[in-house]
Amino acid sequence: MTKKNIVIGILAIALVFGMTGQGAFAQEKHQPFDVLIGINTGFGISPNIFGLFKSISDQKIPKGNYAIIIDFGITGDFYLFNWLSFNSGLFLHPDLYVLLDQEIKGKFEFKDIAATPLCLTIPLAAHINIPNVEWLYAGAGLSLNIPLFGLLDSTVNKVAGKNIDTKGDFFVGLPIDIGFDFIKPGRGGTRFFFRVTPEFHKKRTTVPIGFIWQSWNWRIFSR
Repeated sequence: MTKKNIVIGILAIALVFGMTGQGAFAQEKHQPFDVLIGINTGFGISPNIFGLFKSISDQKIPKGNYAIIIDFGITGDFYLFNWLSFNSGLFLHPDLYVLLDQEIKGKFEFKDIAATPLCLTIPLAAHINIPNVEWLYAGAGLSLNIPLFGLLDSTVNKVAGKNIDTKGDFFVGLPIDIGFDFIKPGRGGTRFFFRVTPEFHKKRTTVPIGFIWQSWNWRIFSR
């Protein structure tokens, strides 16, 4: 399944819910100047990663850009209108990415093709609750990823027999979200949304696809 087909599938699911479920969810979920704090966990993977695992067992790595990411942290939402919110927060973001201009066979230097940073990530985004179907939630933004250290440094160094830094460089992402807002009017609640995140690394771009689950959002201020 290609990345295009996955994105089309996600949009189709959201559209079906939007056409059939308008009466099932409460309206006027949020009010201007509402402030919410949420706990987030997430996961993403580039669709071609499965082929990478198979190829490694065959002792080769095909040309391509590969990534696996995890997110966990907190976000804050400020609603300017009942349908428009601005969001920021702080995440820990483990990331493993492999960038290959050509197929590799046999031995290779890990640091030349891959990095395994644990990043401190600062997201900056805007989201909307679609008018008249306020449970449908969508948005986009920018994520600033600051590598703290390489997660696999000790393992890679043990195998290579020398000091190798797999932390990688600072990079930015452009997360694009669409999903569902289950927060209750005047109260807290959960959100679940799908996320596509082009990540712009120094050499090339990876595009992991996954989800974010806001396990709970507390409404800490409301007019």
